[in-house]
Amino acid sequence: MFDKITNVKIVERGLENIPKDKGYILCSKHMSNIDAYFLFKRAPSLTAMAKKELYRVPLVGRVLNKIGVLSINRGAGEAKKKTSVFAQKLLKHKIPMIIFSEGTRTIIGERRPLKSGAFFYQQEGNLDIIVVAHNSGVSWPKKSWVKWPGTLYVDYFPPMPHGMDKTCFMTELEKRLLDHSEKLMLL
Repeated sequence: MFDKITNVKIVERGLENIPKDKGYILCSKHMSNIDAYFLFKRAPSLTAMAKKELYRVPLVGRVLNKIGVLSINRGAGEAKKKTSVFAQKLLKHKIPMIIFSEGTRTIIGERRPLKSGAFFYQQEGNLDIIVVAHNSGVSWPKKSWVKWPGTLYVDYFPPMPHGMDKTCFMTELEKRLLDHSEKLMLL
């Protein structure tokens, strides 16, 4: 139905890499408002973290509460402090969570330094980190009302290896997330 309304075909690859019946982290590139659609479609019980300010927006706050999005105060480093608590909740209830490692939506060609939240969830919570690279910004660019027809490629990588130090983890994350998303934008 989505492809008929938007004229955007979604091609997902690597679905076998998504864990079944356990909590895990989807670590995704964030280029468009459509990102949440295809991620929630793939993992309907998916949760996320959102800055507290969004909860003050009347309709947005109600929706975030209803779907179980975790509220954090970004300026106070609250996300890092609550890693263990959130990780245990994800494991206990077998809930996946999305992390946008660049911290915000980006435009095509823009690279922001990756935040290390996924690393800490893997280290402190023993959660699998599934990297999701895609090219959503090609059809649904940030800050544009124009939506282009095309093919949205979404690639799910095998879980990031456990036991890496932070530098190695972040290097591998950059390769899978940013480098691969850039390749998909050329398709």
